[in-house]
Amino acid sequence: MIYKESEILELKASFGEWKEIIITLSAFANKKGGIVIVGLDDKTNPLHMHVGSKTIEDFVNKIKNHTDPVLYPSINVKTFGLGEIVEITVAQSDYKPIFAFEKAWIRIGKSNIKLSANELRELIRRYSYQEFDSQISKSKTTASEFDSDIYKKFSSLGYNFPKDLSIAEYLSFTKINTDYPQAIVKAARFKGNKPVTFLDARNFDKSLILITDQVLEFIKKNIRLQYIITGKAERDERWEYPMVALREAILNALVHRDYNDSGNIQIRIFDDFIEIWSPGLLPKELNINSLIKNSRSIPRNKTLLKLFHLVGEIENWGTGFARISDACAKNGNPAPIFEERSGAFVIHIKRILDKSSDKSSDKSSDKSSDKSSDKSSDKSSDKVFNLIEDKPDITINRISEIMGLSSRAIEKIISKLKSDNRIKRIGGKKTGQWKTIT
Repeated sequence: MIYKESEILELKASFGEWKEIIITLSAFANKKGGIVIVGLDDKTNPLHMHVGSKTIEDFVNKIKNHTDPVLYPSINVKTFGLGEIVEITVAQSDYKPIFAFEKAWIRIGKSNIKLSANELRELIRRYSYQEFDSQISKSKTTASEFDSDIYKKFSSLGYNFPKDLSIAEYLSFTKINTDYPQAIVKAARFKGNKPVTFLDARNFDKSLILITDQVLEFIKKNIRLQYIITGKAERDERWEYPMVALREAILNALVHRDYNDSGNIQIRIFDDFIEIWSPGLLPKELNINSLIKNSRSIPRNKTLLKLFHLVGEIENWGTGFARISDACAKNGNPAPIFEERSGAFVIHIKRILDKSSDKSSDKSSDKSSDKSSDKSSDKSSDKVFNLIEDKPDITINRISEIMGLSSRAIEKIISKLKSDNRIKRIGGKKTGQWKTIT
């Protein structure tokens, strides 16, 4: 085997260089991890070293005494030529920075470089997020201020509510989140495919556990429901986007986002796609190009994960990305796109692109909607009447989206409401509004 020093490999002649070995291990731990091989010279020639009975034990004690947090590398003694070599392997640390001899080092190429003050502060900032949700909340919320449904749910599960809530508990139990504005979820429907003109927008500041269903209802108000004729007695219904995938994406953002980031989770609804923006990048162990096949659960917010798991909102197997992909395929949507943009993890889901299917389903929707409105005209008329009463300037297209019926069917219902003298139009089509008659 040929060894060559690199950013993840260093060769040392003997344990007489124990101090340099420990510095190298800390530098590896602060970067990508790496291996130190003891018993070879810098040209990879074996030095026929024989490891004494207490050599490894003494070296481990030196690591414990001179690293903070303490490193626990894997140490393997191997026969090599006429002697032995020792492979010391250390993984990238989850608790950076690792100090060696009261200084922090990082591996650059073949060298160990001492971190500057600015680099050290940045490393601490980047890796301090893991403890955010377990910190004690600054809010002194009491049980009487909890969301009643959430309180009953957790009480029935035998949850032990502590006197001092963690941030995760506050965000999960509160009626309204007033203390952590970054945990508010923002959703908006834009005109076209650019985030410029708002058609609808809402902020969600209640218990995090309730937000998923609230956001899904907002999305349903702003996308279309298709009706598909399959030859069965009843028509099939299909949303433009799979609700299972959207639920998984929203839950993923709520539980795994970086709450040290001051940004908000954003649900962006466009004409042709939906994007879920989650502040913070993926954990370093995950490859964004293989999330579906080779993903695993690496929780950033362990207390939040525990609470969501307790009420059955989320599992802990790292299969959420695969479920998003499967749900898109079953619904007829293109494969989802996972990206990292502007310091955020983004899930991009396109609407159903089968044009022929869209056209046929639109026609089927018209026919079946007409039949449905004939059979249940009173019920549909009441719904349209209520929408007009609540929002006199509502458009036919907006009513169509909300009710999941074709524009033609809505026009027919409105015509009937007019003939029944229940509504009348005041002003023109663009500038006028409806008036209900009671």
